[in-house]
Amino acid sequence: MLLHNRHTLWLRLLFALGAMALFVFSYQWGNQQQRAGSQPPLIDGVLIRPPGAVPRFELRDPFGQVFDQDRLADGWTLMAFGALSDASGQRVVARLIDVYNRVADQPTLRKSLKLVLVTTVETPARSRDFARLSPALHILAGEDADIARVRETLGGADGAQPTLFMFAPGAHLIALFPPTEAGSAVAEDLKTLFTNASALLPESSL
Repeated sequence: MLLHNRHTLWLRLLFALGAMALFVFSYQWGNQQQRAGSQPPLIDGVLIRPPGAVPRFELRDPFGQVFDQDRLADGWTLMAFGALSDASGQRVVARLIDVYNRVADQPTLRKSLKLVLVTTVETPARSRDFARLSPALHILAGEDADIARVRETLGGADGAQPTLFMFAPGAHLIALFPPTEAGSAVAEDLKTLFTNASALLPESSL
């Protein structure tokens, strides 16, 4: 009887040690996975951490439709500044559309993606012509003070091919893409950001 009790004791001890080892292993593995998941995704552009924001604004497209903070918060938006009266602004539009076409393999992202050019020189007739190039494209204009305030917040720089600013749902500025980044790289960055949105944005924005 005593021998039987000894065997039972040893078995219980082995089970207890096994359970403890499994708990420690699971805990360490979970911590490693959590740390790995918390790493921000790698993109060619500049990831904004934590996401930024812009002041309240109200701009209009050449057809009189309002584009404001609420429209910006609704989905994903790729924004740039430029003047359609010269070649630099026209190249920006071409760059926006190029990126849009390159995410065709991601229909959910493409459906949600808005392309925005804020015109620094208002030319209504030309803006209407360019806005018809794509249903996703919005050519916006407004008061100089409003545009300057938004642009100053974003740090938008002048140039032959200005920076592109990426807004995620909730109007969160999540990334920017410098003029030197090719359209193909920007498109891949957008896909990466879209895939990792849950880790980058507040739950209320998703």
